Amino acid sequence: MKKDIFVAIIDSGCSFDTYKKVAIKEDNFELKVVNQNSINLGHGNEIGKIISTCDNAKIYDIQIFENRLNISALYLYKAFEYLLDKKVDVINLSLGILTNYKEIEDICYELIKRGVTIISSFPKSGQNFVYPASYKDVICVTSDGRCKGFDISYLDDNLELFGCNPFSSKKNVTGSSVAVAKFTKIFCEYLSEGFSKEQILLKIKQQGI
Repeated sequence: MKKDIFVAIIDSGCSFDTYKKVAIKEDNFELKVVNQNSINLGHGNEIGKIISTCDNAKIYDIQIFENRLNISALYLYKAFEYLLDKKVDVINLSLGILTNYKEIEDICYELIKRGVTIISSFPKSGQNFVYPASYKDVICVTSDGRCKGFDISYLDDNLELFGCNPFSSKKNVTGSSVAVAKFTKIFCEYLSEGFSKEQILLKIKQQGI
């Protein structure tokens, strides 16, 4: 019997019902975890729809941006902090930041130490380091046009870098963001069958295109 897998999506929010829904908002110069008010961007919704095709995925929908595709390290940190005491198996990050903040690094390693798998976006070209994807033990995923559907390719031993198809049902939501969601969906399906992270990665590497 397959087990439920608890997946956190840190993004712009999903318009459909999920296991939990929160937003990180500023209130009187302080970041707080509050209820979501509105979903104005389609990015997180499309990412969530892909991951939700895993029948056993229970989604923590965490909105850290609302009107622009603009990632704040402070908001990202607050989302990680919110998850520290939650039952979560996987964090999907169809995003990344260019600056390495020690606080972000430390909290990522703390989550990993607690058994959470972090899957994060790495751009196809243009950047040598993107975070959290460039941290040790974070699975990084980029777009690979050779992949069809939910195929996965294995691209780099040093980075633990995988590739997936970059296209979604929305023309304006493409690239490594979509690739991450597709990888997360497959990863969660394996987890729900009882495989460990190490077993899943080995299986994907052996079966990858």
